[in-house]
Amino acid sequence: MRLGWLLGVLLLLAGCRYTFLPLDPGKPLPPERPFVVARLEQGAGEAHLLLRVERLPRAGYLHLKWFREETLVQERALFLEKEGLYRLSFPLGEGYHRLVGLWEGGVLFQLDLGTPSLPDPDQEEEKGNR
Repeated sequence: MRLGWLLGVLLLLAGCRYTFLPLDPGKPLPPERPFVVARLEQGAGEAHLLLRVERLPRAGYLHLKWFREETLVQERALFLEKEGLYRLSFPLGEGYHRLVGLWEGGVLFQLDLGTPSLPDPDQEEEKGNR
């Protein structure tokens, strides 16, 4: 009885081994997106973008959109041809500012200066109750 049970388990275990060799995936492809470190500093009347490009798969344009609150103030395109440091300035006014960096249509980074003006939740609740 025990011998039959042991043979059954061995047959089941033998059927659980791989019957093929997994394919070698090879070397992984390099990432398609650049790797950047961006910082936004407040100056006298303007904001300074400090951009360090550490990996760039190919040369191309970095599209920059500068917002004050919800209003688009300025659009610029910066041609990145190699790794290195880049510096740009944007006009700075009162209130909240946001800089969005786009690479090939996708957002690469977003930087903020100031505090966004958000609606008061108590006032929104009162409007909903009316």
